[in-house]
Amino acid sequence: MAEYTGNAIPAPGYRTGGGVIDDELLFSTEGGFTQKGVTLKPGQGILLLGSLLTQDSGTKMYVKGTTANATGILRQTVDTGTDPNGQVWQGNIVLTGLLKLSKVSAANSGQDVMGGVLGSRVDPVQGYFKF
Repeated sequence: MAEYTGNAIPAPGYRTGGGVIDDELLFSTEGGFTQKGVTLKPGQGILLLGSLLTQDSGTKMYVKGTTANATGILRQTVDTGTDPNGQVWQGNIVLTGLLKLSKVSAANSGQDVMGGVLGSRVDPVQGYFKF
């Protein structure tokens, strides 16, 4: 496999060289969190940190989801390009944890993330999203 920038899964909040640095999605690591590396389907454009993701049953790659079908939340922003047959990208998704509500809400504007997505509990005063 050729080495592409998208084949590396960078740690959120860390960078080497120039570019934009993502903010951290985790509100706290106390109590633990679960994440896994996944393959993102190409051609979705920019998937923002905090985006709801679900697995595409046909390709087994992850795509932007909705509050009804989400299986995890993207931990860093990834540009998957505009070509659906283009380069495949890697990303980390959080499966359980305590996240910043503002990051999840901003990435999923227009969707009510307060509605118990992923069996979550939301505290708008403290600003966290726990699932």
